[in-house]
Amino acid sequence: MEECALSMLTRTGLELQLSYTLRHQNPVGFTVPIQLLVINQVVSSNQAIKISSKSPVARLKPLVGKYIPGVVAAVRVPLLHLSNFKINDWPELSRKQNALMVLMLPSDIALSHAAILKSMRARDQLVEQNVALDLARREAETTFRARNDFLAVMNHEIRTPMHAIIALSSLLQETELTAEQRLMVEMVL
Repeated sequence: MEECALSMLTRTGLELQLSYTLRHQNPVGFTVPIQLLVINQVVSSNQAIKISSKSPVARLKPLVGKYIPGVVAAVRVPLLHLSNFKINDWPELSRKQNALMVLMLPSDIALSHAAILKSMRARDQLVEQNVALDLARREAETTFRARNDFLAVMNHEIRTPMHAIIALSSLLQETELTAEQRLMVEMVL
């Protein structure tokens, strides 16, 4: 994790104030207005939300040089009681107050995560193609078997009567036939 920060409501309740940071890269006390759309989205959700690294809430690391910001996520953290944080001079606001936790993952982790997702998608596509190819192979084998079965049956169905005709024609040839009849029997043989 590149950075983790916790912002809590100010005494007025109109701003979120940066209260704690993991790496202490930003001075504690930095404030952002609570009316920001991104804050409303995070506070109204029960899950972590990916936020823009350009959001005022996500400004946890100074942008110097060729710094590539990583993936930034924010989540609301319910405060059960403000006295748990030893802020005795603040007025007791409400038991339903929330703090905002912002987590920043390094860009190389984000890029490797993207590469993993891309390779997983490629793997899924290959699996789908393999399934389609296997299905096509099975259909081709079924068609090939059906053709061979048809030819075997037709061969049997044609050969059996033909053998009978040839055998009977041979027997018929040994009998007394007229010249015209003998010519017709010889055509069969």
